[in-house]
Amino acid sequence: MYFACLAAGQASAAESAADVIRTFGLIGTWSVDCKRDPYQACENNRCGARLTYIAPSSGAPTIKNVIGTFSSGQVRTFISTIYSATRVADDKIKIVSVQDPPPSTTAVWWRQPGEAWEIVLLKVGDKYQTFSARRDDGKKVEVEEGFEVRPPPPPPPARSYDALPTQWIRTTRQMPMFEKCSD
Repeated sequence: MYFACLAAGQASAAESAADVIRTFGLIGTWSVDCKRDPYQACENNRCGARLTYIAPSSGAPTIKNVIGTFSSGQVRTFISTIYSATRVADDKIKIVSVQDPPPSTTAVWWRQPGEAWEIVLLKVGDKYQTFSARRDDGKKVEVEEGFEVRPPPPPPPARSYDALPTQWIRTTRQMPMFEKCSD
């Protein structure tokens, strides 16, 4: 009887996804450049963007991603629902989320609505960096050990992939640091 009560107490003490992202300090709006407004037109292929982590009092936490476009006042907005969040180290958190429709891009190798993605964030001081990002089955990869990952160019004469690539290349481009914005 004692062990059953102890086990029940431990299960009820498990943190919810909202609690984990809250204690990690993610609640709020983040950007790689808070000065760049996503509602202003992109300049020189550089657009403003914001990620907002939201943990409502009821319901699943979400990530709202707002990205600027080349037309002032117009943005692309994508929402992802967070299904789990786990502290994997003092400075790392693993989030499993699913992007809600509509799709952000039609590229078959990019994240699509309905796909579960595992993302590990690395906290560095008061900032964070995406340490890894992959579809839960490992067949799509965006980030590995803090570096961007891409498929190689498609075989000629194709200009894009019609099917999911089977190879991924880790680039030398390190993922940027996100800072908390005051807006």
